[in-house]
Amino acid sequence: MKTVSVGFALAASAGASVTVPLTLPPVAATTLVGDGAVGAGGVASPPRLRASARLACRRGVSGLSGGDRQRVALGRAIVRRPKAFLMDEPLGALDAEFRRLMCGELRQLHDRISATTVYVTHDQLEAMALADRIAIMNQGVVEQIGTPQEVYDQPASMFVADFIGSPPMSFLRFEGAVRRGERSVRIGEATVGVPELREEGVQGPLALGARPEHVTLADDGPIRGQVFGAEYLGTTQIVTLDTQHGQIKARLPASVNVGLGDNVGLKFHTEGLALFDAASGRALRSALHEVATHG
Repeated sequence: MKTVSVGFALAASAGASVTVPLTLPPVAATTLVGDGAVGAGGVASPPRLRASARLACRRGVSGLSGGDRQRVALGRAIVRRPKAFLMDEPLGALDAEFRRLMCGELRQLHDRISATTVYVTHDQLEAMALADRIAIMNQGVVEQIGTPQEVYDQPASMFVADFIGSPPMSFLRFEGAVRRGERSVRIGEATVGVPELREEGVQGPLALGARPEHVTLADDGPIRGQVFGAEYLGTTQIVTLDTQHGQIKARLPASVNVGLGDNVGLKFHTEGLALFDAASGRALRSALHEVATHG
């Protein structure tokens, strides 16, 4: 099976530009002409693409909405069965609901074509959902190449950790020194366990990175924080906490009661924590980077 190169570009911070090439599994070729349109291998085209084709036949492309124009353009590209596609924000003009639906239709199409595709999108969630491999670039420098899970679980830099994830990784900043083989760090008066370090000593400004799912509340937690806010998400909630070393987010069950201003203890799942050289942003190699991941 051939892979499909995909990329997306977006602004990272004020004046900064980020380009992220990805790799996708194959996309299906589909003919977009009238009802019951059939593409390569006799595969019926998705209903929304067929609907856009019918509108185009009746009104002409100029009479379509921006979203329908994009779907017709996508169909015109696919039906030619080229050896390579260049898709520049194919879902960019769609609202959130249509974007989600079309993302699902594209995933179905990906299994039915063998063509290289360059896919451009500003939406990192869309890229993570569709990608097979991702190369993340910061101002022209490739920061990391890997599967979506690799760049999420094992970020190579603070930029990658802060860019990938919703919400992204949180950082606790501190001054300290670490050496090969150490399994904990001192953050102020607290000792926090980390995956065993695999490189020589680093001294100076450091940052401990934690994904929201690796943070829990516990009275005996080594770090104390004050609840700044909570975002209810149904079965879970994202709780934002202020600490002396930076703001951190925790993904907790919705049944956990927290109140604005509550002072709570924080515990961390050691195996998921990342340690960074805060001066360069580089991740310090540890046992975290030796854990096998899947795409």
